[in-house]
Amino acid sequence: MSASVERNIRTAGEGSEPPGTDPVRVEAALQLLIDHLEQGLAVTDGCGRAYFLNRAAQAAVARGLLRLEHGILRGATGTDSATLRGLIARCSASRSGGSARLASAGGTLLVAACPIAEGAMLLRFTDPATTRLPEVQVLQDQFGFTPAEAALARDILAGNDLAASAARRGITLNTARVHLRRIFEKTGTRRQAELMRLLLLCPHPIAASEAGPARDGASQGSLARHGLGTGPADIRTGSGRINTV
Repeated sequence: MSASVERNIRTAGEGSEPPGTDPVRVEAALQLLIDHLEQGLAVTDGCGRAYFLNRAAQAAVARGLLRLEHGILRGATGTDSATLRGLIARCSASRSGGSARLASAGGTLLVAACPIAEGAMLLRFTDPATTRLPEVQVLQDQFGFTPAEAALARDILAGNDLAASAARRGITLNTARVHLRRIFEKTGTRRQAELMRLLLLCPHPIAASEAGPARDGASQGSLARHGLGTGPADIRTGSGRINTV
């Protein structure tokens, strides 16, 4: 793509905010989305100094899977801290993404990192122990499953084989096979591994209680302003601010 074309595309996007857009409402929606994510999100500088933690990242700190020491985000152990520090330094130096695994007695975190604007680093933490399965109603809404089909699909995702699921549901194995065949038909899949990958992509609905009025901080700018430039003792989080030790 030529430089002139890139410049024209960039210019076309500037100042193109739709008429009537309410920045406060947009910001509140973005904040809600960030807090609703199962994955922990953190924004740090190139040395690991934390600027922002969403709700899931706060939960990881509360569970001892991550630590905040004098504003620096660390792992649960010295080894994990060195791994996290090395990942941040490597990605910061190369200006490219990377990943690592933090494993301690308290649990495991899978970490992905990528550099963002102004020397900041975006970290995403996935805790396998807290990954939720889609609810039965979500599976019904997404694929048109009957309640029985949705329950069987969820059992399969939970690691149960067909016989165990049939016994749990009080149905015969033949009936379970009929349900499974219809599940494959409705999802357009042919293999169980393919089916599981698809089902795990189902989004979790946001509870009505979460989607209320904008919380404090929801109108304070984009993600880049949620703490970038604030001091380490005043880290912005998805539900307000926390003080670090």
